[in-house]
Amino acid sequence: MPTQCLMVFCTVPNAEKGGEIAEILVSERLCACVNLMNDLKSFYWWSGKVQKDPEALMILKTTTDKYEALEQRILALHPYRVPEVLALPVVQGSGAYLDWVRAETESNA
Repeated sequence: MPTQCLMVFCTVPNAEKGGEIAEILVSERLCACVNLMNDLKSFYWWSGKVQKDPEALMILKTTTDKYEALEQRILALHPYRVPEVLALPVVQGSGAYLDWVRAETESNA
């Protein structure tokens, strides 16, 4: 069975920071692609109360083989103390696209 593809979700404080992180992660081939969605409003429980903050969302496409290194790199680059890093398996998708994700994240790519 080929390496499983994953979609990883990670919020960032703004699109500028997300772009900086995305460029590093793609250039290091830890993910094949990052979509950056701006102008989100996040509501969450933190420090004993509900917080409301503007954020941006990165949607990263990677593989199970690269996930651990990707997560560690996000944690090193991210300004939050506890960043959101959630990976979901890709159950189905375009074969050509999934092959591309796998190829672009290979160590020798």
